[in-house]
Amino acid sequence: MDEKRASSHRFLPISTLGAVGHGKTTLTASIAKVVSRIGAIRSKTNQLFEQQLPEHHTIHEGVSITYRYIDYETSGKFYTQIDCETHLDIIKMLVSRSFRLQGAIWIVDAVDGVTNESEEQLRIANSVNIPNIISFLNTRKNITDDELIDICKQEMRELLTEFGWEEQNSPIIVGDTDRALNYKGDNIGSDQWKPIVDLIFALNRYMPNPVNPDNLHPIMPIHEIVEELKERVTVRGELVQGHLAVGHAVDIVGKGERIKTKCLGIKEDEVVVEAEPNWVSIGQVMCHPKTIKAHSDFTALVYLFTQEESGTHIPLIENDKPDIHLWGIDVQARLHLPPSLSLVTPGANAHVAFTLELPLAMEIGTTFEVKKMGTSIGLGIVTTVD
Repeated sequence: MDEKRASSHRFLPISTLGAVGHGKTTLTASIAKVVSRIGAIRSKTNQLFEQQLPEHHTIHEGVSITYRYIDYETSGKFYTQIDCETHLDIIKMLVSRSFRLQGAIWIVDAVDGVTNESEEQLRIANSVNIPNIISFLNTRKNITDDELIDICKQEMRELLTEFGWEEQNSPIIVGDTDRALNYKGDNIGSDQWKPIVDLIFALNRYMPNPVNPDNLHPIMPIHEIVEELKERVTVRGELVQGHLAVGHAVDIVGKGERIKTKCLGIKEDEVVVEAEPNWVSIGQVMCHPKTIKAHSDFTALVYLFTQEESGTHIPLIENDKPDIHLWGIDVQARLHLPPSLSLVTPGANAHVAFTLELPLAMEIGTTFEVKKMGTSIGLGIVTTVD
């Protein structure tokens, strides 16, 4: 996905979730087929979705997500739908917050029911605060057993409720993805297409409007001190969201007490603030007053890279002391595992607690790298702060 598309704020980024073989790609292709009749496909490619070559989104050197996507419009709403190749690609997408997902379609095969992989994806989607889930029970192989369908729906509903998605906002739609994709007609009201139409209507009804990062409170990590003069310090950084304005009050947060100051000038990626020499340092964050705090203790969902991805086979164990790489600096942390877990192995993910030697600015949803012996071994996303 190119940068122009990724930064388009009209399109709501959503993804398919579900176990391998449960019909994620077939469902996405069916949606594309139906939308081409009742809406508009906005993707640049003219290929059918299922014929597209996979793309790769790099989340770290040597670590990428393999996926396909489609942009479409229906009922005046625009979507970018991401369809990952494997279960591990889905995990990496969720933990890294790639594509800034704001919704998902969870598909379950009626024969297999909710598998461990499927439940794990739903749990992680809840942990990283995916706000809206629309579910699809795939009755392939001409399943007509109403009792089996009801059992599957009940199992899905129990998990959705457990993870906080309320029934009135998270419908479960029943249909056959194979029949929908293989239908040769163009009757929107056909039995083959009706479940897909219902799903599209549910997306339009329950999915939120896209969030424009420019409208969020500003966060600018300080990557370099350019110049320090009396009462004026020039810093260089990357504005990851929101806007700064000359003359407005700003806070410098992290690595100590909050610094209350003012923005005196902005030029490309350089910002001048009212401060004395040695007040500001790399790894702090510039923000609007009282919008983000520094924390030493937090919990996070961590994914450790596989040996193929990182070139190492380093696990995490209780009382380990990895470095947390956040806002351009490394800070040592002490790791605490839940009682049920003795270690986190490469390729696995787990909720763990960290205590930093130095407080850093963060909030729920902040992502970071985990490093040991100078090597990045995983990614994490903050789930709670103390």
